[in-house]
Amino acid sequence: MITSITRFPLPPGLGRAAIVEDIQKTIPVYRGCPGLIRKYIGIDLDRGHGMGIYLWEDRASADAYYRVALAKMKEQLGVEPEVSFLDTPVVVDNASGEVLVR
Repeated sequence: MITSITRFPLPPGLGRAAIVEDIQKTIPVYRGCPGLIRKYIGIDLDRGHGMGIYLWEDRASADAYYRVALAKMKEQLGVEPEVSFLDTPVVVDNASGEVLVR
């Protein structure tokens, strides 16, 4: 598994409610996204940035997603977001009781 972390600037002047509303509009993009296991979206209003944390089945799935997504994000945000990747051999999910090892 691969974890990707995407950091992006938040639109200036928007409050939490407006940002969450904008984020919710992106949900259809992630539903059924090939190879995507899970995605978290966080916001840091004090620092003015958001972060997407994705868990992928493999690096090829992440790369396929980012080939399209980075261009769209740059168009929307005016800058290309920062992306980093981590090999993720173990995931402990306390909510489901599941442990994934790959």
